Amino acid sequence: MSDNRYNSGIMEKNGADFANEFFAEENQVVHESDKVVLVLMKSDEIDAIVEDIILKEGVETNPTIVVEDRTGFWWIKANGKIEVNVADAAALLGKNYSIYDFLVNVSSTIGRAYTLGETFTITSELMGLDRKLVDVA
Repeated sequence: MSDNRYNSGIMEKNGADFANEFFAEENQVVHESDKVVLVLMKSDEIDAIVEDIILKEGVETNPTIVVEDRTGFWWIKANGKIEVNVADAAALLGKNYSIYDFLVNVSSTIGRAYTLGETFTITSELMGLDRKLVDVA
């Protein structure tokens, strides 16, 4: 099973098992992680984007992507980064669809989220440190 699934790791434990691991001395330090999370509120447009873009092109680009249906939300976790090109989404949906339309449905993120042109990215990289900053051409 993937360690990127919902409630994986320590979050799958309860009661004393959770407390013992959470408060263990080795877990009282900050650990570096390349995990990122994108939580999208469901809608007809987002459902299509998740099914036809993230679960196809996204997983081809980043096979660590895990998508889970969490009732009213899509919970998406990956190593490194998750990108959504809204120009591809507009073509898929057959209508105008901007980065702002997409952002309306972004409920939560873990990582560094930014937009550049028509692409939404959530990454574990430190902008300006891990990679050079870029701007719209």
